[in-house]
Amino acid sequence: MRALRPRALGVVCRLVCSVLVLQLSCLDWAWAAQAPAAQALGSMRATREVYLNGSPATGEQTVYPGDTVRTGADGAAALTAAGYGLLIVPAQAEITFRPAPFLATLKQGSVEVRSFQGANDLGIQFGNTVMYLASPGVESSGVITLRPDGSAQVSCIFGAIGLRSVDGAGLVVLRPLQSIGVSSDGKLQKVELVPIVPTSQPAPVPVMTAHASRSLYIGLGLVGGGAAAAIVLLTRNSSHPPVSASSP
Repeated sequence: MRALRPRALGVVCRLVCSVLVLQLSCLDWAWAAQAPAAQALGSMRATREVYLNGSPATGEQTVYPGDTVRTGADGAAALTAAGYGLLIVPAQAEITFRPAPFLATLKQGSVEVRSFQGANDLGIQFGNTVMYLASPGVESSGVITLRPDGSAQVSCIFGAIGLRSVDGAGLVVLRPLQSIGVSSDGKLQKVELVPIVPTSQPAPVPVMTAHASRSLYIGLGLVGGGAAAAIVLLTRNSSHPPVSASSP
């Protein structure tokens, strides 16, 4: 009987360890079940060469905080973000979406933002500067073009677009048809008027209210022809379910 005791103790120890492992597994499962799922920012439609988190994106995609969208030489994408508005990403651009308080960071190229009436403040960072809605309750549209040297050009198409530093210090508020240059170190240049696109160019598909049709026309001239393709995509209905490379 004494010879059996070590074996019995070993069996008991293994049983105890198994119970502990099972309890820890149950706790992990319970914590995972209680953890809030990642909330989608909105639905993106892509045309031609567009990448979502490094993978080719086609049709309709759901975008989450942390996702990165990059467009190629002939690509364009348009994101409809609930509570914010419409973001148009033309060719040769890259943007990473973020959780609050910022919506995204522009890494290269251009992006046009068109807010919904009553939209939440949407901060888009580029370098050490943030573009935001100066009047969140008013429909507004702004364009950021980030150059390879780190400098940028910011234009207000309609409404009011503000600039502030990443630490929150207010810099300037742009009114309709105003534009300003920003150096790579965040220094502002003189406010100028936005050049008007010649009427010989094809008109874009309107996506906002009628009062902004002329301003939209100017905006598309600033971000390039790829944006027009992105807007056309938004007017089409898609039968494909939204998916994302980083969906939970």
